[in-house]
Amino acid sequence: MNSREAVIDRSCCTVHQNYAPSAAVMEEGQGHHVKPRILIVDDEENIRKALHRWFEISGFDVDTAEDGVAAVELCAGTQYDVVTMDLEMPRMNGKEAIAAIKLLQPDVPILMLTGYPQNSAEVLNCGALKILTKPFRLQELEQEVRSVL
Repeated sequence: MNSREAVIDRSCCTVHQNYAPSAAVMEEGQGHHVKPRILIVDDEENIRKALHRWFEISGFDVDTAEDGVAAVELCAGTQYDVVTMDLEMPRMNGKEAIAAIKLLQPDVPILMLTGYPQNSAEVLNCGALKILTKPFRLQELEQEVRSVL
């Protein structure tokens, strides 16, 4: 596996140290760069940590939440450029969290990450922009995230 190929699933949640990120998307504003802000929502700690590291190295400001309740609380106080959301989580699942987040931030793009692709149509109807099925390659997720910025 080279430095631009990493896969995330339940058994492999690492980002290689020699990863060379693609050029970060930056907006210029009054002489400084603004990093895109991403919220990663997943109940699996290994996945949250791997995605946090990947996007941080790629030039994003990254926040994480362990479930939908925590995600909604963060969205109530912070504006995000993009959200990645797991579908199956305790306390509040991804569909419920998307509905609540869309009330707070109607224009934020939300990408659903799921191991349950049979629910795709239902998830898209609740406000997710796209669905990625686990396992997925981290660089593919990054490409999808950048495409909605």
